[in-house]
Amino acid sequence: MAFDQLRLLMPFYFLALSLVFLPKAIGKLIITFQLGKLLRWSSLQDAWFGTLWAYLGPNVKQNAAPKVEPLVRQATGVVLDIGPGSGQWLDLYSPRQNQNITKIYGIEPNLERHPALLQAIKREGLDDIYEVIGAGVEDLQKVGLQPDSVDTVVTVQVLCSVPDPQRVITELYNLLKPGGQWIVYEHIKTPYTYEIIATWQRIIDIAWPICYGGCSITRPTDEYMASAGTWTSFDLRPNDDETKYDAVPHAKGILIK
Repeated sequence: MAFDQLRLLMPFYFLALSLVFLPKAIGKLIITFQLGKLLRWSSLQDAWFGTLWAYLGPNVKQNAAPKVEPLVRQATGVVLDIGPGSGQWLDLYSPRQNQNITKIYGIEPNLERHPALLQAIKREGLDDIYEVIGAGVEDLQKVGLQPDSVDTVVTVQVLCSVPDPQRVITELYNLLKPGGQWIVYEHIKTPYTYEIIATWQRIIDIAWPICYGGCSITRPTDEYMASAGTWTSFDLRPNDDETKYDAVPHAKGILIK
C-alpha cells in the first residue's frame, strides 16, 4: 500500500522534467532566429513540447507499447489516425505488421510535426496509403471525409489535448461506419471521484496542461465516448498496472459502432 501511494508523487517528476526543456526550447528558437515564436505563447508552448517530446516520446512509447500495440494492430480498412505527431506509432501500420489497411488519413493540425511525420511515412513504406491532413477534426468533411465512411478510428493519448473534446469525439463517431471500430488509449479523469486522488488530480492539472502541450488529465473522455452515440460494443478498461493512486490514469480498448 505504501509503495502504491508513492505513485502520487510521480507527476512532480514529469513536471520537473518538462521545465528542464523550456530553456532548451527557448535557446533553440533564438539560435534559429525564430524570435517571433517567443512572443506568442501558443508557438512557444508548441516548441517547448516538441523539444521535450523528442526526448520523452521514445520512453513513453516503450512503456505504453505492451498496451497500445495489440490494439492498433487490429486497425483495418480506411483508418483515421488522430494526432499522429511525428509518427512514433506508424510502424504498427506498416505492411510488415498489418496488411488489412487500405487507406490512412493522418489528422495532424500542428504543421511543425509534418516534416518528421512524412519521414516516418517513408521509413515505414506507407507512401501509397498514408495521407497527412493538416486540419482539425471539425474540418474533415471539408476535405472530403463523409459521415459513415471510416472503418477504424485510432486515438492514442491525443484526446487529452484537443479543443472541445466532447464535440471532437462526436464528430469522430459520426465519421465511423456502422460496425466500424474505435481503438482507444487515452488519459482519463480518475474514477475515484469521492477520494483524495480526485482532488490531487485536479491540483496537478493546474500545471500539467502548461507543461505538456495543453494535455488535461481530468477530462472524462471515457464518459464523452460513451455518450457520443449508440455502440454495439463498448469495451474500455484501465491499465492492469495502474492503481487508484495514479494521478494520470488511462483507459484502453476497442469500441464498435
